[in-house]
Amino acid sequence: MFSAIAATLAIVALGYGLKQLRFLPEAAWQSLSPLCYWVLFPGLLFNLMSRADLGTVSLAPFLATIAGGSVVIVGFALLAGRAIAMQGPSISSLVQGSLRHNGFLVLSILQGTFGVAALQLGAIAIAFLVPISNIVSVVAILMLGRPAGGMVLKRAILAEVARNPLLGGMLVGVLVNILNIPVPEFISQVAAHLGAAALPLLLLSIGASLRFGAIGGNVAPLGAALLAKFLVFPLALVAIGYWFGLDPLALVVLAAVGSAPTASSSYTLATELGGDARLMAEIVSLQTLTAAVSMPLWIWLAGMIAAI
Repeated sequence: MFSAIAATLAIVALGYGLKQLRFLPEAAWQSLSPLCYWVLFPGLLFNLMSRADLGTVSLAPFLATIAGGSVVIVGFALLAGRAIAMQGPSISSLVQGSLRHNGFLVLSILQGTFGVAALQLGAIAIAFLVPISNIVSVVAILMLGRPAGGMVLKRAILAEVARNPLLGGMLVGVLVNILNIPVPEFISQVAAHLGAAALPLLLLSIGASLRFGAIGGNVAPLGAALLAKFLVFPLALVAIGYWFGLDPLALVVLAAVGSAPTASSSYTLATELGGDARLMAEIVSLQTLTAAVSMPLWIWLAGMIAAI
């Protein structure tokens, strides 16, 4: 587990180092992220979901656990934000930093530690959580930042879901899987090649996007964002999953999802819709740094709890 996490974070650190050394021009880094987001990672998710054995896990309690944990962590973010007197846009960034997760890191670590079964289960978790977290984030930014009318809010939600290529890749893969649609071998090979390129390039892109120099004096908001990933979200997911009687591998996957740092795209969403983009950049960078501790700790704890 530690080797897999160390290898994953080493690639992230390499991306950060290359960016600081200006190994590639800024335009190249800016092009790498959309290439991964729109082409490579959807190919990986399609390949995983089209081949996954969806009968290996009790999907209803597994997905109910994710839904329940999402309610807990959003409630925590809203209450914590009000308790420390944060402004609306800043609270929306705290909501993103608490609920959203970096699925790239999760899948890379699960694959390196537990193999294909965990990778497929992680993809299912991400397939379910991506639309939840995206919709909640859009609603939080629009309602807390600059209250929007019902039609504006509805259009923003529909646009965010419709343009999400990760969700599209996963849904197509699930439909192919469930309906047992034959996939030509060359298409499977294309998806497999895209998937093989996705994770390392995405990890480099994550490293290049980090902004440690932007971390300022927002001690209380950053403390709340760290508490969300170090304690509240992983604890909620593992506790609910244990109560549902999920198997050890499912608990480990939930722990990895709950303790993972927030998605790098959270900064882009905050910038586009009017959230606190500066605080969002600080949260993304700090959580990515502390994931070196939070993720192995919670994966280990989930394994210990599953053995009880």
